[in-house]
Amino acid sequence: MNRTTFVAALLSVVAPAFAGDVSGQAVITKKLSKRELSPLIYNLRGMAQPAVARSTDPVNEYDRMVVILESKNLPSRAAINVVMDQKDSHFDPELVVIPVGSTVQFPNSDPIFHNVFSLSKAQPFDLGFYPRGQIRTVKFSRPGVVQVYCHIHANMYAAIVVTESPWFAKPSTEGTFSFHDVPAGHYRLTAWHKVAGFHAVEINVPESGTVDATIRVPVDVEPRP
Repeated sequence: MNRTTFVAALLSVVAPAFAGDVSGQAVITKKLSKRELSPLIYNLRGMAQPAVARSTDPVNEYDRMVVILESKNLPSRAAINVVMDQKDSHFDPELVVIPVGSTVQFPNSDPIFHNVFSLSKAQPFDLGFYPRGQIRTVKFSRPGVVQVYCHIHANMYAAIVVTESPWFAKPSTEGTFSFHDVPAGHYRLTAWHKVAGFHAVEINVPESGTVDATIRVPVDVEPRP
């Protein structure tokens, strides 16, 4: 058997015999939050510096959301490395979604010290104080939502969503998303929003063709504690 024939045979085994596509739309169903999150976690960490003013441009709530297609016994994606920078006393980006086993780099691009930490059960860590030009790295080995803060600046808040599913995405600015070549079966479509938390719907992926899925996410007027 030559190499080309062997690869083709391998793909025929690995590729799902019956697979469909998911065409999704996230819908915001309540008035959006207009206030910056003010983490109560700082009651456990002592005094923090005043918040740095940011742009008053309207927030696109889909930038604060990730969607994940979940089921049992799914193969995870390969681990990746992403960067969550610290610029102008804010995290950039403020939300990432990564496969289990991935690493996140936290460079400090500000001319001041930062102290990045999390008390989240999925991955607690404390990177200590470090100056401009230095980088700290964390590996995320368990699924879950990791809330990230800076001990010095109370306005700094980000989230890292770690998933075992191979199908995850951040919606477009209009709330659309899609997953391709999903093996036929029953799935839970989950959306996580930085203010509204988790919301889910059940869907069935057909053996071929496309299923349309809508997930409604109520975002409260005021942030939840």
